[in-house]
Amino acid sequence: MLNLPPLRAVQVFETVGRLGSVSRAAEDLGVSPGAVTQQVHVLEKHLKVRLVQRTGRGIELTTWGALYLQRISAGLEHLRKAQHDVERAQRSNHLAISAISSLSVKWLGPLLLAWNAEQGVASVALDANDAEPRVDAGEVDFRVSYGARCHGYRRYLRLFKDYVTVVASPAALSKGAMRHPRDLLRKPLLWIDWGYEYAGLPTWNDWFDSVGVSAQRMQASLSFASSGIAIDAAIAGHGFALAQHSMVASSLKSGALVCVFPQVLPLPEDYFLAWNSAALDKPVGAAFHAWVIAQARRFEYPGP
Repeated sequence: MLNLPPLRAVQVFETVGRLGSVSRAAEDLGVSPGAVTQQVHVLEKHLKVRLVQRTGRGIELTTWGALYLQRISAGLEHLRKAQHDVERAQRSNHLAISAISSLSVKWLGPLLLAWNAEQGVASVALDANDAEPRVDAGEVDFRVSYGARCHGYRRYLRLFKDYVTVVASPAALSKGAMRHPRDLLRKPLLWIDWGYEYAGLPTWNDWFDSVGVSAQRMQASLSFASSGIAIDAAIAGHGFALAQHSMVASSLKSGALVCVFPQVLPLPEDYFLAWNSAALDKPVGAAFHAWVIAQARRFEYPGP
């Protein structure tokens, strides 16, 4: 291993070289000129070369001194930046969080409002975006996403496996008794067009198949590109939705929606949480990490 010089001596010499004066370096560092000279001598003794020479009433760098200053300046700047980043991370109460759109609106967003009020966090930015951000490059602190996308991140963990359940508003349910799943065939069903990327998520066909009902006689229905819009349509009484439990849990609790049948279907993959390397250095980041993991347990698929 290299025999590195004392960091303090290097710092003092860099200040002397940058300011071109022992007295100005002493003022900048808050020490005496004698202490500055002593540290320069420590460095010269370690390197076994002369770094500074006197010229009249001032000083100048020797050839070795100029070369050494050039090489260490960038390194010390990196050290200063690293120190600044660590201190900023430790005192920062700002969080940048990204999550897939529907989950942001119907799950994470409402939960964050309550958490932020409880924690008193000064600034939380939630980006509802289906495109994956560059978490490891520091674009955001945390990302909540779904499925195999997790493999694009260095640091991630599983949050929970969601499931779909049949829901409707009390007004929609009042329009006719629902004694058997086949009764849904006569009702307006709200579909979610998951798109190519989420083609494996459960549909009405899958749900009817799971309860042993042929779906060939389904009524004409509405289709939405967003599960959030489909859920809002169900709350407004426009039909029955096959919705993710995480996104309707608060509406079920408030009575805005009712679970129609007990049969549920799990999503094929899990939601996950990814984060960048500096996120947990912030006290607020560590708190969010622990909190969202605890919240996720409440929404776990209960199993068959």
